[in-house]
This record gives sequence, C-alpha cells and structure tokens, in this order.
Amino acid sequence: MNNNEINRKLKNQLNNLQEVPARDLQQSHIGKEKFLSEAKNIQPRRTPARTSKTRVGAPLRKSWVPRLATILTVVLFALTSIGGTVYAAQSSMPDDLLYPVKTLTEDIQVRLESDPEQRLDLYASFANRRLDEIEAQFLAGEEVSPKALARLEKLSKKMLQQAAQVGEQGLENALRQVQGALELQNQLMTKLQKQTPGPGEQGLVQAQEMINSRLQLVENGILEPQGFQEQMQIEVSDQGMNDSSDAPGNSEDPPGQSEEGNPGNGPGGK
Repeated sequence: MNNNEINRKLKNQLNNLQEVPARDLQQSHIGKEKFLSEAKNIQPRRTPARTSKTRVGAPLRKSWVPRLATILTVVLFALTSIGGTVYAAQSSMPDDLLYPVKTLTEDIQVRLESDPEQRLDLYASFANRRLDEIEAQFLAGEEVSPKALARLEKLSKKMLQQAAQVGEQGLENALRQVQGALELQNQLMTKLQKQTPGPGEQGLVQAQEMINSRLQLVENGILEPQGFQEQMQIEVSDQGMNDSSDAPGNSEDPPGQSEEGNPGNGPGGK
C-alpha cells in the first residue's frame, strides 16, 4: 500500500466520528453530588491485626531493660557492701562481729603471695597487729581476748615455718626477724602480767611460755640451720592437709594447745 491509500482510510474513519454534544452543566453537578454522597458512606478499611507472636514479642524485649537495670543495681550494691564490710572490719577488735572478716583478709593476702620472704613479712606485720589489739584491750580496761592470743600464737608458728622456706642464704636473716618479733611479744606479755591480776593472767602466762619456747627454737636454728629446717619440715608434714587452723577464717585453739616442734604438747612439753 502507498501513502495515498493510508490517508484515504484515515479520512473515511474520521468522517464516521459523530460530533461531541455540548457539556450539560446541570447533569455534571448532579453526578458530582451523587459521588460525594456515596463517598461519605464508605467505611474505612481496617488494618489486619498483628499476630500474637508480633504483639507479644516487642513487650518482652522491652521488659528486659528494667530487669537488666535491676540486676546491675543489685550486683553493684553487693560489691559495694562487701567492700564496705572489709574496710570496716580492719578497725575491728577480737571480740567484734567483723573480726573474722579482718583475719580472713589477712589469710587471703598470705595465700596470694608466693615469695617466701614477702610471706614472712606479712606474718610479722599481722603479728604486730595482734600486739596492738592486745595492748588496746588492756588500755581500755578490758580483759585480753583469748582470740587475740590464739591468733598471735598461730602467726608466730607460721613465721617459724615460713622462715624455713626462705632458703639457706637468707635463713639466718629470716630467723633474726622472727626473733625480733618474738621478743616484742615477750616484752608485752611481761608488762601485761604485772598489771593483770586474776583469771586473765593465766592466759598471758601460757602465751609467754609458748613465746619463750619458740625463742629457744629460733636460737637453736641460728646455730644449727639444717636441724631447724628439718624440724619445720616434719612439723608441716605432720599437719598435712588436715590442718584446719590454716583454713581462712577458722578460729584458733587457745594458747598451749597447738602442735609445735619440740614443745609439741604445748608450753613446756617434751
């Protein structure tokens, strides 16, 4: 087909189209009012409800926020309370409620120290604390606590055992350190006995007897280092793993009832 033929077909189709009638404004206005009236009556489409899993999931995730905050608050309070208790216990006296906490922290300090000489220093320092506590009780007009005397005895024994662990080169210096600590204890017991008449004096006498026996043990150790080390090794091995007095926080036996080298049955034992 050529271009002229296409044009004739288009012309014929255009001729068949009817004229568009003029717009009726009245009918247009009526149709508009009808449409608006029907639109007002249409109900809005509701959004489908979420599944129970979706509804429950979000609140559960949010609920962990206050729970976690509560847990952290409790943990922080517990740590703060423990720290405060340990701090308060450092000024406690032998008959006070927090005194076991004080001695427990001392035991833990020793267990965390691996160097024999540093351990010996700790034992000597804690023994001096016991002397201060005993003297403070005396100056306050109180009877010297058996707990303080028992703890002092335990520390003196530990000092001897620890000195044997220092080694041959440092053994004499370690024994001299123990000797100085024991002499201070001996001086205080002598002072207290003179001014403590009555039943309380007996405990001081027993404590001093034990101190004197240990002083003799130290002097022998300075002269015979190898014999001293062997004696301490035998004592430690006899105690073994069943030595409950070495457990942190456990109460000690009254003076004169602990095992000790030559004075194995208490002061004056043979």
